[in-house]
Amino acid sequence: MYNIVIVEDEHIERESLKRIISRCVENAVIHEASTGNKAIQLIDQLNHIDMIFVDINIPLPNGNQVIEYLKQKNTDTKVIVTTANDDFEIVRHMLSLKVDDYLLKPVKQSILNDTIRKTLQVDEQVAIATRDLRKTIGEMINTCDYPRWNTFLFSVLDTAYAEHPQGHDRSRHLTDVLEIVQQHLASQGDSYTECRHKLAELVLNIRQQGLSENHYWRVLNALLSISDAIFNQSFKLSGSGMDFVARAQFHIEKNIVSNLTLDDIAAKVFVSPCYLSRAFKKSTGIGFSSYITGRKISMAKSLLQFSDLKVNTIALELSWQDANYFCRIFKKETGIAPSDFRKTISPDIC
Repeated sequence: MYNIVIVEDEHIERESLKRIISRCVENAVIHEASTGNKAIQLIDQLNHIDMIFVDINIPLPNGNQVIEYLKQKNTDTKVIVTTANDDFEIVRHMLSLKVDDYLLKPVKQSILNDTIRKTLQVDEQVAIATRDLRKTIGEMINTCDYPRWNTFLFSVLDTAYAEHPQGHDRSRHLTDVLEIVQQHLASQGDSYTECRHKLAELVLNIRQQGLSENHYWRVLNALLSISDAIFNQSFKLSGSGMDFVARAQFHIEKNIVSNLTLDDIAAKVFVSPCYLSRAFKKSTGIGFSSYITGRKISMAKSLLQFSDLKVNTIALELSWQDANYFCRIFKKETGIAPSDFRKTISPDIC
């Protein structure tokens, strides 16, 4: 994902740039600022900016001052200056600020495309992967596939922790995915406005605080809460086409950290517990209780590996009867006690 900022006070110019950039860079998140102050706020909020387009003649602080402020914070950002003025003194000053390119308005689309690709060195393979990811996210939400969504989301969070050791930026992988989710929800109109706001707040929080062992459970809880809001709306829009077993799985995933019983879920899908139990195993190939246990054990493994929660706290958070019962179930399912699993997989947390 590329974070691209447009600093432009003229609405028409800003929209034109946004449209061209979004077509040129498949995997871009575009941020906009109409004044120098708003640009500086974005620079402070975003922990990484790949490219910034700056109109020199924006309201104070002007474009020069915005670029100077940016260079103090992040020298890796590619800077493209846009202006209607071709005065030599301005050009010379731009060169002293070490900007990457200087474009005269009105900027032709072909020139802008060439400038972006040359400056960002756009990776087409990454763009294709992002396009596929966007399609997958859209399918899961639009078809109300909560089980697949939870598996996907937990995997994204765990990958963010597993691929980057402590002290490195773990957040980029996760925030990239969350921003693609935001983009999809935005394409669905106003139905998901509240969900988008919650996602934006979480992304900002992750960027500011990063990801560490003592943040894992908090971030996971936030993701579960946002997922609940997304799929509540998705269920309203497309849930009518689901059979009762699919609806049962929906309610299990929606309440995955709660104390789930066959009677509770059967009541939600309006069938008898006995009938649901038989149909659930026939449809999924796994018994109702085993399905829930498997999902919770998978979460417990992640919490043991990536969080700093104590074993008894993990048991309580996942609504097991008590820590001893959780330990017995965990050992039965994995062949190893939770504490031994943690020592093996993540010795630094012990």
